[in-house]
Amino acid sequence: MKSNKSSSLYNALMYLQCEFVAERNRVNPGNITWQQFDILTVLRTGAFMPSQIGQRLGITRSKVSKNLSTLRDLGYIKQTHDTRDRRELETSLTQDGRDMLDIIDQQHKTLEEDARQVWSEDEQEEFTALANRLIAKLRQERIA
Repeated sequence: MKSNKSSSLYNALMYLQCEFVAERNRVNPGNITWQQFDILTVLRTGAFMPSQIGQRLGITRSKVSKNLSTLRDLGYIKQTHDTRDRRELETSLTQDGRDMLDIIDQQHKTLEEDARQVWSEDEQEEFTALANRLIAKLRQERIA
């Protein structure tokens, strides 16, 4: 039986999430929203249709559309008609979008440096493996 008291795992996950959000806010040179950052991060791996982006991130099509419009206006993405279905728009990063993500990456290096100072090499490998397993499960549940 579960008690109402928060578990140490729950607390660690929630506080880690809060720290990651604070880190995101600190390194946001383009003053984009979290969802827009997530969309750009997805697009870093290749071109996607808006429906695929929404599915991957677990956000509605209308929110995807609104965010894509803003990112297009900022010059971070481009959209072209899909060759198989002209009604669909294939979305990809522009060079400006890649450059902005590169700036954020450089600023995120401090997060990696902090982790390297706190954890041994074995702990870093263990954290990476555990985090990747949790990421895969969360993504699978969202996309399924």
